Amino acid sequence: MSQAETGLTGRQRQREQTRAQILEAAANAFAGAGFDAASLADIAAQAGVKKALVQYHFSTKEQLWRAAALQIWQQRNDALAMQLGDAAGGELASRMREGFTALVEFTCEQPHWLWFMFHEAAAQGERQKWLIEHCMQEDYRLGELFVIEFQRQGLIRAGSPLHLLHLISGALTYNLLVAPSTLVATGTDLASPEAIREQVRLLQELLAP
Repeated sequence: MSQAETGLTGRQRQREQTRAQILEAAANAFAGAGFDAASLADIAAQAGVKKALVQYHFSTKEQLWRAAALQIWQQRNDALAMQLGDAAGGELASRMREGFTALVEFTCEQPHWLWFMFHEAAAQGERQKWLIEHCMQEDYRLGELFVIEFQRQGLIRAGSPLHLLHLISGALTYNLLVAPSTLVATGTDLASPEAIREQVRLLQELLAP
């Protein structure tokens, strides 16, 4: 329990716990159905609370969607920072491998972050603009810096950092999206630890100059 949480009263802790349950349910609902199809009633049911309680914490569906987006991206960033922090000071190839692995492992645990993004990434509208401004713009900036740094160190081939970033991101996440179908069709579990290690190894070899 964090210091902030230890200073809360029982009622405040319950309020925060309820809010967290609602956000988790909202993230899953928006990822699965998209903003328009996801209803506050469905989200309340998934969270195990009444719809009125959802509206108490979040006055509009738009506000709930934004809060869910920020939470998903924060969870992902925290997971990446933790794993990359553990790899700090190691050899460069190992640090790159840890960065790739961290993204794959988080996506395995929280696949809804990709679906949440996909629902808005191809759409034209205010939610897409908001998501880019508050979440994705920084992803692009940091992702390109990641590629440029490893290009300078001789671990990633020359080429457009933005194009390489998208190729890397696709290679690390697409396999997980089709993993259930691949398992049924071929008997190979692309989401297993062994498969993830092999995919990361092959990606590093493909990226090498």
